[in-house]
Amino acid sequence: MSDDEETITEESTSDNARKIRVYDNGGDFIIDVPAGARITFGYFNPASPREGPRDGYRMGEGNVARQTALRIYRTDKDQLACFLGVKGFRDMSIGITRLTQKVTVECRMTQDDEAVEWYGSETRQLTARVEDDYL
Repeated sequence: MSDDEETITEESTSDNARKIRVYDNGGDFIIDVPAGARITFGYFNPASPREGPRDGYRMGEGNVARQTALRIYRTDKDQLACFLGVKGFRDMSIGITRLTQKVTVECRMTQDDEAVEWYGSETRQLTARVEDDYL
């Protein structure tokens, strides 16, 4: 395993699966990971060059070696799954509340033959929603 990979290990010996939300460009999805499985996240090929084309091939999304990969292992050598192009992931036991702010600006103009007058108002509303409530 390279220094670029992040490892999360489940210490539980129960038969309960962990729910992992995977953030992906093609659409987020949820996977059930068996208890005791190990998850790694990093480049599909950590040894691939970090910058610049090699041998004329385009780097980035077209190069599988440079895409991120979420791997799930039962043991060190028994790989269960590998998902390419993953942007991120989290255990569903970690809740996320997203904050959004809505700003409404109202502006009015009155005009007569001699002057133009502007006046208006602004309202702000901060809302919070639990991310998992919309699944």
